[in-house]
Amino acid sequence: MTALSLLLALLLGAVAGWGLARRRGATPLAPGVGPHFLPEPALEWLRRSHEALGVWVAELDPKEEGPRAERIVDAERLEVAQIVAVDRRLERARDQEQSGVERMESGILVFHAAAGAAVGLLLPKREGADGARLAQAEDDLRRLLDGVRRRPQMVELAQAKADEASPESASSVGLRLAYQLERALAAQVVVAARELPETLVRDPRAPDLRVRVIGVSGHGDRRLLDTFLPEGSALAEVALGVRPEGPVDGDPLGGVVADRRQRQGAVLLKQIRSAGEAVGAVALWPPGGREPIGAAQAELAAALDNAGPRLYRARKWDQEYGRARRDRLTGLLNRSELEAVMSRQGGAKTGSLVYADFDRFKALNDALGHPAGDAALIHFARIIQEQIRSEDAAARIGGEEFAVWLPGTRLDDGIGIAERIRIRLSTTPWDWQGRVWSLTASFGVAATPETSHSLANLAAQSDAALYVAKNSGRNRVERAGKA
Repeated sequence: MTALSLLLALLLGAVAGWGLARRRGATPLAPGVGPHFLPEPALEWLRRSHEALGVWVAELDPKEEGPRAERIVDAERLEVAQIVAVDRRLERARDQEQSGVERMESGILVFHAAAGAAVGLLLPKREGADGARLAQAEDDLRRLLDGVRRRPQMVELAQAKADEASPESASSVGLRLAYQLERALAAQVVVAARELPETLVRDPRAPDLRVRVIGVSGHGDRRLLDTFLPEGSALAEVALGVRPEGPVDGDPLGGVVADRRQRQGAVLLKQIRSAGEAVGAVALWPPGGREPIGAAQAELAAALDNAGPRLYRARKWDQEYGRARRDRLTGLLNRSELEAVMSRQGGAKTGSLVYADFDRFKALNDALGHPAGDAALIHFARIIQEQIRSEDAAARIGGEEFAVWLPGTRLDDGIGIAERIRIRLSTTPWDWQGRVWSLTASFGVAATPETSHSLANLAAQSDAALYVAKNSGRNRVERAGKA
């Protein structure tokens, strides 16, 4: 099956399932059912089910040049200016990750935003408060946003499927396994892998972390990806072979994402082995907390047996490929690999390069010590990775200096992404051993073709813009001047 065929099958199945669950006047979406891709006609179904004036999706598209907006509106009841007003409000919500209910001239806008995407329903004004109506709209928008946010995972899965001959990474194995088990068992799935010592990027506050989350199923929390599980967490211990597999109660991930909603019921932990050696583990939240039986149990065992040798080979490949191109502390690319990535895209017609540098980093090191400085660098690297697309390249290019290459992104969009990273860093609480410390960074952005027609000039231009940001008060984004 080709990547396109797989993607279409996933899309049609998701939309059809959601469409059958909703009709005009129907009850809210059932738990676990969501409009995963939502092109038309699914957006139109959503609009009609709420008798809404319009439904909006605003996101930073990973494949096109900059932001993308999808909307289905009732043109007979909305003027162009009213549509534009909602467009702009959703863009602000997307960039600032806002959610809420807002009364506008044209109606009542219900909206949710997270991770570079925002969705909204514009409901007609009615007399009196209608809490049930708003609650249903909010519930459906949360499912819509979940679908929009996990669209990149589905695309990545389809692309990986298309290239079976290429070497697999551990993340590719984990992603495929998570989606396979979700489809087979109707369970939320998290896949973790034991890291080889040579590939381990250590967090100074928890130097013994050895197990990384490499796969999350569609209904899981994407923030878990690439996080290291705390020592002593149940899933980590099963992956390391120091705890037997089986059902457990509570959070098997050790609270690695502090505000993550915990699912109720028992969690089934299963080990992934290769040649008798533990190489990873999966956590499954099966429906009703019951262990799979019969054919489902057989499919689970077969999937784990197949994944074990592939994961072992993938870890070895990651080790050899990643050793020379990764920064050992943060796990980001190093400077030479970033330059190699950009040179391979030398024919790119558009692209933005963002330079970022911690503000007053020496003061942090002097006050809290170098281990705290290392932890702050890791914290910043994770924020950068959360805010960019899978095809973007993030690197640590100096002591406290980072760079992000955004292929196919124009200057204004590159500035918007830098601003989003800046806001996230400055508003995310961070402390070292109980002492709270405010983290900020300055940014410089250059782009082709706006500031230069040559990729070779972008680094110098971004650096110059960063220098301006530093000397203009810090904690700001500056654009490069045209060469």
